[in-house]
Amino acid sequence: MKTRYLSFISMLVVVLLLGACATPKPAATPVPATATPPAKGVVTLSYALWSAEQLPAHEKIIAAFQAKHPNIRVEPQVIPWPDYWSKLQTAIAGGQAYDVFWMNGPNFAVYAAKGALVDLQPLVERDGVDLSVYPPSLVQLYSHNGHIYGLPKDFDTIALFYNKDLFDAAGVAYPNENWTWDDLKAAAKALTTKDTWGIGVPVDAQCVWFNFVYQNGGKVVAPDGSKVLMDEPATCEAIKFLYSFIQEGLSPDAATMLSSDTETQLFPGGKVAMYTCGSWLASYYRDAEPNIDVAPLPKGKERASIIHGLANVIWSGTKHREEAWEFLKFLGGPEAARILAETGTVIPAYRGYQETWVKAIPDMNLKVFIDALEYAVPYPSVARGMEWSDKVNEVLSDAWLGKIPIDEACRKAAEAGNAALQKP
Repeated sequence: MKTRYLSFISMLVVVLLLGACATPKPAATPVPATATPPAKGVVTLSYALWSAEQLPAHEKIIAAFQAKHPNIRVEPQVIPWPDYWSKLQTAIAGGQAYDVFWMNGPNFAVYAAKGALVDLQPLVERDGVDLSVYPPSLVQLYSHNGHIYGLPKDFDTIALFYNKDLFDAAGVAYPNENWTWDDLKAAAKALTTKDTWGIGVPVDAQCVWFNFVYQNGGKVVAPDGSKVLMDEPATCEAIKFLYSFIQEGLSPDAATMLSSDTETQLFPGGKVAMYTCGSWLASYYRDAEPNIDVAPLPKGKERASIIHGLANVIWSGTKHREEAWEFLKFLGGPEAARILAETGTVIPAYRGYQETWVKAIPDMNLKVFIDALEYAVPYPSVARGMEWSDKVNEVLSDAWLGKIPIDEACRKAAEAGNAALQKP
């Protein structure tokens, strides 16, 4: 496994060059600050993240950091993904942002260019921080004008989660590396009953439709990020394939998936038999009541799995730059990587801990996420941020609700996305 991972790391260097993205979801409640006031001389840092599922591991990381730095207290604040970027923008504009926070690839260039992030290059050089422990592509991704602005935290790929109990009850063979789109459709039909759906297909770019577009030989945006390509035949064909699961009653309809989240309710609640999403969900599904495992994504015209990674950054307006830098170094170091790996939370970006993550949940075939590096595709992103993607998802949501035909949705999605790209 480790030997194979090293052979794939060169692939990671290539596939992450164009971008990376966040590990969104699920929505969570902000963590209240501890009631005990800080001791005299103790500096308090705020740390914003968007995943409640990752909070327990990060609390362990914070405890380990505070044990070594008793003069620094860190208060984590979980901001739900749907609100994260708007709250962050408002906080920065108001001069009251978080000292340290999560950053994703599609948004990084915007925040770095606007001066909202601390330039870490002088600090890295001063303290001799070794950036070679991270995939070079992630270092490049979180660099601006040749300077590093974020220390890589993790990377992730997409695979097919499935409910083994529902497969066993229906007498359907488990998914494997040979599955095609036809096998996925056949299994979904066999697994659909009056009480359950064979698969959940929400309008989720990273977990769902990006992957199928690239598997079909399509593209979402032009390589130079200048144009949205949703109206290209191969791209629209993949969207039609996904929508067919809803049309045929093999997936919950859009209204059901809007009222009950597929990722956090329908799938782990045993109402949906299959769901495509990322490696960050492994620790969450480990604790679900159904017996859940994971397999490679079914193959279309070619194999493809979206890959991205996160970084931790420092707000340029922090009043505690040195303390924030100490915390950032710890977050990007081996002890934090070990905690993330041993808890099965995410695949650490720090070299040497990927195998530890795979072994953390032995009941799941987590190796498929590492194997996906061989055919991984970078999260489609542009330097102007994510508004184009939001506009595309809005149009697709209308199509999923049956308001417009798929062909028209592909055309309108391209128009809406390109209009966002053309904004000054």
